[in-house]
Amino acid sequence: MEGTVLCAANHAPLTPISFLERTALVYPDCPAIVAAGHAAAPPPRTWRQTRDHCLRLAAALAGLGVARRDVVAVFAQNIPAFCELHFGIPMAGAVICALNSRLDAGMASVLLQHSEAKVVFVDAALLGVAREALRFISQQAGGASRVPAVVLINEALDEPPPAATGNDKIPGVDRCYEYEAL
Repeated sequence: MEGTVLCAANHAPLTPISFLERTALVYPDCPAIVAAGHAAAPPPRTWRQTRDHCLRLAAALAGLGVARRDVVAVFAQNIPAFCELHFGIPMAGAVICALNSRLDAGMASVLLQHSEAKVVFVDAALLGVAREALRFISQQAGGASRVPAVVLINEALDEPPPAATGNDKIPGVDRCYEYEAL
């Protein structure tokens, strides 16, 4: 539009981070993430709570050694944590690599290796496939391939996930954490 002067009030780059910051400021107590399923769904998170949780997530990623431009993979279904990761990973300066939840273990391992992910967030409902994919990676070149740290997401909306904790031993994985403990 001719004659429009661009200023902070009417022009700002729209990024996931700026969107979250602005929405948390303007609509702090409105629902941001609402989940429903057959299991007991968690209460809706507000935009303020979502922003705060994403900031803690970004700090936790930094604590895990994730630096600017590192890749963080997410192997999850459409759950609330997946939405938070879309904000929290860029807040840490990292790049998100969202893996399709319908991948088989072979393809997931190829994508994890190709992306050189430092950390992979795994939905507990996909733990079996993720375990096999990580086993493939650890067996590559006699164990010379670097296996990413694993963060397990225990969010059951439709069916209970297999009993799993961050302490469960995944072959070839030295570091395993729980999402809610970050």
